Amino acid sequence: MNISAIDLRLLRSFIATARLGSVTRAANLLHLTQPALSQHLRELRGLMGVQLLDRVGRGVALTPAGIELFSLLEPLLEDLDTALASVHGRSREVKGRLRIGAIDTYSRALVIPAVAEMLVAHPELKVSIEEMPAAQIDRALTENEIDIGLAFSNLSSADINQCTLFEENLVLIRLRAMSEGRCSERVSMEELADLRLALLNRNFAMRRQIDSAFSRAGLPLDVRVEAANVDSLVRLVGRGDWATIASRLAIDDAKRFEVREIDHADLSRIAALRWRRGRSFSAATLAFIHLLIDRLQRLPGIALSREAQAMLNA
Repeated sequence: MNISAIDLRLLRSFIATARLGSVTRAANLLHLTQPALSQHLRELRGLMGVQLLDRVGRGVALTPAGIELFSLLEPLLEDLDTALASVHGRSREVKGRLRIGAIDTYSRALVIPAVAEMLVAHPELKVSIEEMPAAQIDRALTENEIDIGLAFSNLSSADINQCTLFEENLVLIRLRAMSEGRCSERVSMEELADLRLALLNRNFAMRRQIDSAFSRAGLPLDVRVEAANVDSLVRLVGRGDWATIASRLAIDDAKRFEVREIDHADLSRIAALRWRRGRSFSAATLAFIHLLIDRLQRLPGIALSREAQAMLNA
């Protein structure tokens, strides 16, 4: 008897046929053709080295060896099916721990509201949110410190997959009281060069992008303050005649602040969900992704990418 060659398909075909007493009905139950099921039964008989079924009229009947095999095998397959269904069901439950890494603006404007909504529906879930620079997010993903990241699409790594979400232009942010009656929706690079600026420090991709754009334009920047997060910059801008360059999402008080798009193509960026290549999404990660994209779809001024729309509909 060649036990190692007996696979689950052959055993399931035998059990179904033994239960129903008919090759035709067993084939229909297993979504097989009758010749395919008959081949399974012949293979099993050959590998076992004993006759398991006898033809009786239009049906089949168990031989003594078949009766013994059926009595031993049926409860084992039932336990296996129960175990497989249980694991499948648990894998779809949104629980356990979800670890998210995001740049600070996206964390506060997008991740935290999505997680708050998620926890209402899934109170057993535990979530860890880490605010970090974009490059650090990729490192944390590859070292399995976080499950999903929200950063920019222009960072490349062979170990990272991504789904682009939307494109945004960086904006000038300052107090309306300091705007001196300006009403234009856009601001030139030359105007920005005349302002006292508070920007992220050079550890951040956005600051390096800003420096690069102004350097190519041949314009100096009057940077008076550097900080490690955009929230601190906005707080500083809210105290006087300062300005910062950041995402529009950093502002939640549009009446107090003047927000103007910068008239330069190099000061745009694409937001993206990023994850370690080859990593399977847990039910919690999938739920977060769908909820985040659904929220983005409802935000004014956000145009979802085709990739994001496809992921939402998947």
